[in-house]
Amino acid sequence: MADVHPAFLSLASYLADQNYTFVCPTPESQTRVVDKRNSSATTRWSTTLEDFFGWSLPAKKEILTKLLSAAVLRESQETSTIIREFKDGSFKSDFRFSNLYLPHISNGETDEQNSLYYVHSAHPTKADDAVFFGPDTYFFLDFLNRANRHLSSTRPRRIIDVCCGSGAGAIHMSRAHPNSNVVGLDLNPKALQLGPVNAALAGGRVEFLESDLYAAVDQLGDIDVIVSNPPYIASSEDEKVPIYAAGGAQQGLALPLRIVEEGIERLAKDGLLIIYTGVPIAYQRPGHDPFLEQMKGMKNAELMEYRIIHPDMWAEDVARGAYTDVGRIQVVGAVLRKSASTKRRSTHS
Repeated sequence: MADVHPAFLSLASYLADQNYTFVCPTPESQTRVVDKRNSSATTRWSTTLEDFFGWSLPAKKEILTKLLSAAVLRESQETSTIIREFKDGSFKSDFRFSNLYLPHISNGETDEQNSLYYVHSAHPTKADDAVFFGPDTYFFLDFLNRANRHLSSTRPRRIIDVCCGSGAGAIHMSRAHPNSNVVGLDLNPKALQLGPVNAALAGGRVEFLESDLYAAVDQLGDIDVIVSNPPYIASSEDEKVPIYAAGGAQQGLALPLRIVEEGIERLAKDGLLIIYTGVPIAYQRPGHDPFLEQMKGMKNAELMEYRIIHPDMWAEDVARGAYTDVGRIQVVGAVLRKSASTKRRSTHS
């Protein structure tokens, strides 16, 4: 695993000691909150750890020195790039710290997962290389929990998370299957830099590789499990969105479909592919799911489970030109099992 700056570990430990909690909202919800806070001089500054490391609000020095211990502040500011000081004397965090899992009580006790944190880009996440985390990720991890029941009793040897971002799915699978070889693949170098940080914070063991989909693992042989929460928002040369959201043509279905089609080829016999993605539903055909139709007809694969996880996600995107005939974007989880041997596509051209 790549070296992780100890400042991230020290800060996360300090936040846990302070019972820090921040459930990351959608970008639209965070924008509304930040805009409300910025509308008044009395509310625009951080007064809590959640303000500073969650809502991405600036802090004055006298407040920040009360919120953080001297050692943690010094390490976060001087020996790393977590906290920056600006010319006006204000401070901001370059990162948000969010709960990796939704806080909950299990068997009458607070679950230990409640104190696991995930590092991602500060708000706003408009830069092309921004590292995304939000409600989609929480839904994805919950679906991975459900989908684990489809795994055989045999330990998966190799698990791949495609379009892993900074690693939430890969880290979750590593925690669930600590003896498996887990690899996270993504094109965004900034996300991959945070991958080892998040793995260390959660106690996961993941190898992160820069890769265009499966390119970096084509020489590794068959894969037992593929998981993916890929970008699925419609994108084109005329309508560009950040890389973490860009699903391409077919109203954002092009990339998720490619991940499934190429993934089935690479799975070992009886291997599983677990995907969480968004599906545009036309308002004139509200009962037609184009992604489900494709999954049912996928060659050499048996559809084991298909679940609508949220019926109306990212309502703000439906107003965009690419979605002129779309009434809603529903998010779904699908589990496919490789049902027959298929000739691997050559990796040489």
